[in-house]
Amino acid sequence: MHISTKTGYALRALAELADDEKKQPVSIAHICKKQNLPAKYIEQLFRKLKKNGIITSVHGSRGGYLLNRKATEISLKDIMQAVDENMNYTYCDNDQDPLAYCQGNNCGFRKIWDEIQTHLDDYFSSIKLDKILDKIKE
Repeated sequence: MHISTKTGYALRALAELADDEKKQPVSIAHICKKQNLPAKYIEQLFRKLKKNGIITSVHGSRGGYLLNRKATEISLKDIMQAVDENMNYTYCDNDQDPLAYCQGNNCGFRKIWDEIQTHLDDYFSSIKLDKILDKIKE
């Protein structure tokens, strides 16, 4: 199992938005400087996060980005679904070459992989952005 670079970068950028005590819009330039992230990449991720309702933008000279929901309401799964094209963690759902890993719907292992997928989805849904921030600050 591997958490994608997209998810990792999105988490780091969102941590900057969630950690802003003043709740003022934060620019991508500020986020990228503080987190040492590539601006073009974060712009792409922020478009996806905005499209999925996780963040919102404020235009103008003091514009930037804000969380669109409370950090307690944004799950790791929400973030992963917003920025990653593929949320399948198991072999049976390998888009590249499904037959290389699975023997089809009659495969006995598919039940196990589907169960693992469900447990991971539930687990990622239970991890909220505010708790991630708490862990970072420890």
